[in-house]
Amino acid sequence: MASCSEPVSRTWVGTQLWLWPNLLSLDAPLVAVLWQILFARCFHASPDSLPAVLLVLAVWLIYAADRALDAWSGNGRLPRHEFYRRHWKSVLPLWVTVLAFTTWLASAYLPAVLFHRGLALLAAIGIYFGIVHLAPERIRRVWPKEAAVAVLFALGASIATWTKVQSTADTLSILLFSCLCWINCVAIEHWENERWQSAGWSRQAGDEPKEVGAFLGLPIGVAALFVGVAALLFLSEHRPVIGGAETASALAFVWLDRARRRLSADALRVLADVALLSPIFFLPLAGMRF
Repeated sequence: MASCSEPVSRTWVGTQLWLWPNLLSLDAPLVAVLWQILFARCFHASPDSLPAVLLVLAVWLIYAADRALDAWSGNGRLPRHEFYRRHWKSVLPLWVTVLAFTTWLASAYLPAVLFHRGLALLAAIGIYFGIVHLAPERIRRVWPKEAAVAVLFALGASIATWTKVQSTADTLSILLFSCLCWINCVAIEHWENERWQSAGWSRQAGDEPKEVGAFLGLPIGVAALFVGVAALLFLSEHRPVIGGAETASALAFVWLDRARRRLSADALRVLADVALLSPIFFLPLAGMRF
């Protein structure tokens, strides 16, 4: 654990193994590809490994770039930002290589319709980056960053199955997943802000975190319970597997919110993403005709 006055101080060699996926930005790609596979199987889309590979690479590129930019600008004080601040010279060549490979793979082998969808989503992500990292502080303060991340993440995870969305239940399943992603972002921000305030970390001008503690005016645990109940009620008949996964993730957030004061900051950060790994338990049922 870092000291209160130097929250990002850490000896990386001694970092626990379970923290490395978060530091290396590998947790978000895993979450994205698991939900992509779940959507594809439940919507009976044609199985194809290429979109899954491209999704993993693209999500890693986005998250690594976002954290590196936070680190360079001085906006990030957490271990994941400090990692990129210290190791960007090693990460940058890898990032450029992955970007070139991903661009070639998508342009050469991805079907045209999916490629164009990806370009449209990439443009939206570019706007997000511009606002978050280049816009004046007064705009960034009111910009709904967590909601934007959630929507873009859910669209990316479901992009390969858009043509298979044929019912209200299908649309609702993607919408509720975006709500879970939103809760994930809000919860991490809120829990980290709580630790910031309780630990009394020293602050400099511009260091103050944005106040985040509610999801559409609801406490995190209540919002998660609401999403879980909605998934259970509205998806149990037509999309029971996706509904089950979303309910399980929602209940995980309810438990985390209640247990947050008994868990370390590192554990909360990791478990907030683990809560979205529920498709692991439901994939064996996916693709079955209910």
